[in-house]
Amino acid sequence: MTDPAATGPAAVASSGYAATFRCGNAAVTLHTDSAYALAEARRILYAYDEQPAGPATWHIYLTLDPDVASSANATTDGRRFDIGPQTYAYERAAESSSVFWVPDRSTLLHADQEARKVVVRCATTEAIGPWAPRLVRQAMTGQLLAEGMIYAHAAAFTVRERGILIAGHRGRGKTTTLLTGLHHLGGDYVTNDRLMLHASDTRLHGYPWPMPLRAGIGTLAALPHLRHRLPAGHRPLTTEQKWVFPDKVVIEPDDFSGLLHHGGTVASQMTPSVMIWPRLDPSRTGVSVERVDPDEVHQTLLDTRMFMHDPARGTSAHINQWLVPGPADEVTDAHLRRTAAALATRPCYRIHAGADPAALAAAVGALLDAGESR
Repeated sequence: MTDPAATGPAAVASSGYAATFRCGNAAVTLHTDSAYALAEARRILYAYDEQPAGPATWHIYLTLDPDVASSANATTDGRRFDIGPQTYAYERAAESSSVFWVPDRSTLLHADQEARKVVVRCATTEAIGPWAPRLVRQAMTGQLLAEGMIYAHAAAFTVRERGILIAGHRGRGKTTTLLTGLHHLGGDYVTNDRLMLHASDTRLHGYPWPMPLRAGIGTLAALPHLRHRLPAGHRPLTTEQKWVFPDKVVIEPDDFSGLLHHGGTVASQMTPSVMIWPRLDPSRTGVSVERVDPDEVHQTLLDTRMFMHDPARGTSAHINQWLVPGPADEVTDAHLRRTAAALATRPCYRIHAGADPAALAAAVGALLDAGESR
């Protein structure tokens, strides 16, 4: 059996692989004995500012331990959490700390809320890599939520110094609008599916929840510069079949540069100037745009919790703050009300469009032109 001292925080911290990640006022330091784990954190967490290891609110100690399954804490007797995708963690809780066993990943996690540290032991190299960005993001998001930020189910990019927030439930066309806008209008990529919004008395900011981009094959097929990403087996499908095909193609952060045009970059934050609620229907011909009344915007954002919840279909985007919890519900609700009120002061447009990306981009561009002329 592995000597516990060899996998403890002191041993991991002395291994030489460490970095501090920052977003807003939040900071997390990752310590690991795996160069691969640190490289994965750097690769996925594109939106966080990385610095040499230093002081941070939370510290994560991530190590490889082939014998972790023999630990007495490696048990499924505790409370079960769905941590996705199709993965469960089993918790044994103490007063200020919890131990989680994740059998599908052969991983044991000890989270100490009082000391603000997480000690993680993984049995395999295959498991340790994906855990690194996920754990840093958990600890970072917990801090951001406590500071007043709110999850939004939204894509976002910036163009001509204006922040475009594209919000909506699953399948409404957020990714198509994002990729179309980036290609035809230029601008900087912010996020594809999730944004952390923070409203203060005077400002509204958005920060990416960093993750790979997932695009439908209908979207990729409609954009000539991305058609090479279509899996070979899906290319013979008809246009109609591609648009309704359920599987997504993953584009990793390393490849985001291929989504950009006209000198665009990958941004770490944005200030929303305008909001778009896309309604894409591939069978539709033409594009129509309608201004959404601010009262409807405000109420919709509250009712859907920034489109994180679909009243008709249930959860639209999952929140899995299982390891580092966010604030109490009443605090989160107050943050939601403040953010919804701030966002409702921005112009919002519902765009009904079909399968023509150029026409969709032209409609978005016209909204920007109109805003600049006022």
